Amino acid sequence: MSASNAERLTALARTTKQREYARDFVATWRDHVTWDRAPMREAVRLPGEFIVEEEDVLAYNLALGETDPLLVDPEYARVHAPGGTVVVHPLFTTSIGFWLAAPGTPLSWTRTPGARNPFQRVVIREPIKIGDRLSLTVENTDRYIRRGKHYLSAHVVMSDQRGAVKAESWATLILPANHDEARAFATALNDTRP
Repeated sequence: MSASNAERLTALARTTKQREYARDFVATWRDHVTWDRAPMREAVRLPGEFIVEEEDVLAYNLALGETDPLLVDPEYARVHAPGGTVVVHPLFTTSIGFWLAAPGTPLSWTRTPGARNPFQRVVIREPIKIGDRLSLTVENTDRYIRRGKHYLSAHVVMSDQRGAVKAESWATLILPANHDEARAFATALNDTRP
């Protein structure tokens, strides 16, 4: 019997956070906020924080195929980078968002099986640095149906330990409308697993 996708990904984990991360979104679909139950127009700070460690940044930058020594060579970066550490790739914000959008949180809909991402805009306000302790505040801002598809939009603010805004994103996903539709996606995915 072959391993599931989640098990195959676990075998590739290189960092502590990668090993701890629950990447089987199908297994936790029941705990995700669905389109019909997403709290609207209330800013909520998600529980937990993401502490940016060098191993996290290096693993991400290398996975992207980066070769610039400021992004992948800690010794070079200590001498040449503006902050004296490996430079954090701007797209690293997405990983932080998924890390903090745990099942049951107001942003957990981003992990829903069957979700598709038609739009996302990210603005970096300040560079993220090694050692930052990052948290997210999310406000689901719009929910609508277009061409039979259910859209949910959110404004997400990423702040550091000082309260400084590091990044803001405006994201929209197409989601299953409710738990019954999410179950259909999860069941279909489970039925196709080897």
